[in-house]
Amino acid sequence: MESNRLRIDSIDLSKILSKEDFSSLKIKKFKKGNLEYEDGSLSLYVFKSGKAKAMIFEDGEEFVLYFLKANNIIIPETSCAIEFLEDSEVYLIDAEKFTNLFANKEFSTSVIRSLKHRAELERNIIKNLVFKSCKKKIATFLIEIATTQDQKENGKYVLDLNLSIKTLSSFIGSKRQTVSTIINNLKKKKIIEKIDKNKYIIHKFDELENFE
Repeated sequence: MESNRLRIDSIDLSKILSKEDFSSLKIKKFKKGNLEYEDGSLSLYVFKSGKAKAMIFEDGEEFVLYFLKANNIIIPETSCAIEFLEDSEVYLIDAEKFTNLFANKEFSTSVIRSLKHRAELERNIIKNLVFKSCKKKIATFLIEIATTQDQKENGKYVLDLNLSIKTLSSFIGSKRQTVSTIINNLKKKKIIEKIDKNKYIIHKFDELENFE
């Protein structure tokens, strides 16, 4: 499965680092609901377990960039908070102290590739926010999830979308009522159909692509 904002690309440290390397890594535990911000250090956070969301939070509103799960990495910075959705454990890799890890070609290449992908993902998010209508942003988001999950029934894409309307609106960057109205409109036009608690099927993919 390709990566998307619900499931970004990962770096499996167990296949890269030695037991000795692991023993030198600090593990920080977080409780569900904890918020983490930049603390002034240049550190890689590599998720050992759990789940979180990377988000921008301002004036009581939040915009979700993507979810973070096991083997995902992020470098905390001032404009982006990490909210833990489950009890989680995170490897902390201080970039200034662990030069030996970055001397490992496979490790450094994996980290750079992952950060490059994250930058590309965030640029696409910005493009959607700046240049697309709310309808188009929702259609683009659904198509991205469907095509990267690549699950089909009778030739039609099926989305595993375990998101409330509130959370979906945080991914889209629009008001909850607006997102709810557009999703209901898509269902009314039979472009998509909810077939289970967290699953939708796209009946009219071409119409979704051209939804404005």
